[in-house]
Amino acid sequence: MLERLETFVAKTVSYLLHPLLLPSYSLLILFNMQVYFSAAIPSKAKWMIAVLIFITTCLLPMLFSALMSRLGIIRSLQMNSREERIWPFVITAIFYYLGYYLLLQLNLSPVFILFMLGAFISVVAGLITSFFWKISVHMIGMGGLAGAFTSLSLKLMLDMPLLIIILILLSGLTGFARLKLGAHSPAQVLVGFIAGFGVFLLMFLAR
Repeated sequence: MLERLETFVAKTVSYLLHPLLLPSYSLLILFNMQVYFSAAIPSKAKWMIAVLIFITTCLLPMLFSALMSRLGIIRSLQMNSREERIWPFVITAIFYYLGYYLLLQLNLSPVFILFMLGAFISVVAGLITSFFWKISVHMIGMGGLAGAFTSLSLKLMLDMPLLIIILILLSGLTGFARLKLGAHSPAQVLVGFIAGFGVFLLMFLAR
């Protein structure tokens, strides 16, 4: 019974915290923060931007992955092997760059641009790594999310300890889920988190 429950939780967490959903989650968090760069954007515009980013960074990559699965380019949407990840990563990187480009055209605060740029760089890092090692993309995403808000807090002196703690705890839960499902080794999970966290930390603090 406990085994089934743990497996169910692991699968649920893996779906809810899927890497393709994280840019949309981060944008929604930013839009709901009581800070100047969010308050300057009208509510209607926020929803339009959120939908645009969801389509660009989640819906379209998922549709193309499903198409590749249908055409036999990848064996399944789970992409269990390292080799299967290459083309989905390439497609995702293209759409993430498109999301970054579209945000640039909207003249938003650099904060939003950096978040999207960091997401694009993380995908490219995952793509390059996948040529020789199966790093955890879930953990790159969660590490990036935690690293982005930690860096934002340090850079702009924003008080958000609860959010950062929640993101770190969710990262730990995601790591457990990937290990429980046998999708990755502990090293792949740990390195994925460090890589994602490091990308955003370097981007924000070096700017």
